[in-house]
Amino acid sequence: MKTILIINGEKYWKDYFAGFDVVQKKIQTAEFIVKDSSLYVVDAEGVCKPDVIFWRLGAVNPEPKHRNILELIRYSEIPCVNSAETLLKGYDRLSMLNTLKKLGLPIINFDVATQTSQLKNLQMSFPFVVKVGNHHGGFGKSLVTSEEQWEELKDLLFIHQDYVTVEKFIDYKYDIRYLAINDKVWAMKRKGKYWKANALTQEYQIIEPEKEWTKNVKLLQENSKADIIAIDVLETENGEKTILEYNDIPGLSGFPEDTKLELSKMVKNK
Repeated sequence: MKTILIINGEKYWKDYFAGFDVVQKKIQTAEFIVKDSSLYVVDAEGVCKPDVIFWRLGAVNPEPKHRNILELIRYSEIPCVNSAETLLKGYDRLSMLNTLKKLGLPIINFDVATQTSQLKNLQMSFPFVVKVGNHHGGFGKSLVTSEEQWEELKDLLFIHQDYVTVEKFIDYKYDIRYLAINDKVWAMKRKGKYWKANALTQEYQIIEPEKEWTKNVKLLQENSKADIIAIDVLETENGEKTILEYNDIPGLSGFPEDTKLELSKMVKNK
């Protein structure tokens, strides 16, 4: 019986892999070993030698250990969804934005400094958004609307030893997620509780994907060699659309059951 190893993720995934030995481990408590070119994963519950890995570690600030593990997966040549190569590129926010820019897709222009000590050189017209490092899920982000707030935030951020990006605030009407799995595309229109897109979602609606944006997400999927990928698009009151980011470990909450079935089928096909 083939073994599917699920890294983090929702508990319900086990129900989608009948006929397989399904093991689910958390990266926070597991260690990875390569011996004689074979990959083993160890935690307090035992040892797993996977035939395929289903990587669902999303919405966290990547640690060096995560990148080391992905490189071990590459070395052992264990199939992974998404592939380790794809995940390594997407885990770094600057790499993710550079990928979008290289493809000519519309992204938010940003300024960046490698140290918070250079924040004094990044101020732009209010309001603007400050983002620290690779944090996800709305963390490490602040909306700056006044000189006083900016001065206080600079003092607070001074303790961080990470790069900082500053970008113009987009007063968006909707956040639209375009989700591509295999050759299928879905779209969901969302509205958050506050200014942060894709955080504390209060309203969502499945919509018909627009041809232009279906083409865009498929272009990104092909370039990234991704089994699953999503782009988050901000739409303003006047209809302008800009990509906020892409996500190669996107959550499926609110999407139809077909998305889970399609993704689980891809894992099994590996």
